[in-house]
Amino acid sequence: MRVPWREAEYVALDFESTGMNPARDEVIQVGLVPLGGERIRLGEAWAEWVRPTRPFDESAVAVHGLSAERLRQAPTVAEVRGPLAGHLGQRVLIAHYAALERGFLRRWHLKPALTVDTLMLALALDGAQTGTARRDAYTLSALARRFGVTVYGEHDALADALITAQVFLVLAHELEQQGKARTVADLARLSGYGGGWLGRFR
Repeated sequence: MRVPWREAEYVALDFESTGMNPARDEVIQVGLVPLGGERIRLGEAWAEWVRPTRPFDESAVAVHGLSAERLRQAPTVAEVRGPLAGHLGQRVLIAHYAALERGFLRRWHLKPALTVDTLMLALALDGAQTGTARRDAYTLSALARRFGVTVYGEHDALADALITAQVFLVLAHELEQQGKARTVADLARLSGYGGGWLGRFR
């Protein structure tokens, strides 16, 4: 039996980083918000600063309101990885432009059970294509404004994870109403991540 999207366990995840290339850039903050179906579990939200493993551009850190010295005293990747893995568990990962989060997770040797990308869901809702859609119309903040979701702050992983969770719920409802997605498997396929663990959600 295919699992309805309302019955699955999710975790909305956001990384703040020194750049957009997981191969060379560093995660400096992780924030996540679990969801049980349609319910956001704000009391289980979790965030942590992360000490970079390589030299970093201090100006790239300043936009997060954090001094370079304080970041050097943050927990290491090894210290953050275990709790993050525990929060991920076998939950479905929700992220906006999930390729970035997946890239950093891969670098940390973590693999989500399944991935749902709010960027791709928004494009699917509108019948838009990645190559022709206006990029500025599909940023997380743009979608939040479109759907009436409060933008809590910029350059903060926990705030962005909460926004992602709320945007996801709107998108899932809208896609269901359009008849485009009723199950977790449907959402994963629309996100372009239909492989891997998909069989668990049939």
